[in-house]
Amino acid sequence: MRWPHRTQGLVLIAPILLVAGLAVTGCGGAAEDEANAPFTITVEQTYLTIGNRSGSAFAGGLIELVPRGVLAPYKMELPRIESGATRDMPFDRFSGVGGAQFRRGVTRIKAVRVTATDMAGTTHKREVPFN
Repeated sequence: MRWPHRTQGLVLIAPILLVAGLAVTGCGGAAEDEANAPFTITVEQTYLTIGNRSGSAFAGGLIELVPRGVLAPYKMELPRIESGATRDMPFDRFSGVGGAQFRRGVTRIKAVRVTATDMAGTTHKREVPFN
């Protein structure tokens, strides 16, 4: 059966418009979340930088490198970070199950997850993609 000429164009354009609309909707809150986040996370080649913008010192917490697939995350305790300060965390200090040291070229990481507790006892959580 032949479709009318106008219908063929709609069938081809509708999925493209749907995907474009979802992409715009998904990207809308990222910049807003970044501006209101209590801390910043920056991924470099050999280390991770965490900056405290919460107004109170972080007393403790946990940093996790979440790998792709079913592997357990590589973890490191979050040291004390004063308000307004930044701290560099080398990747070779992260360890996995059984004490396996993280090596960037061996394991593919999809996200960095940070859970921090400030001096008031408030817990802040944030997850960013690993570039």
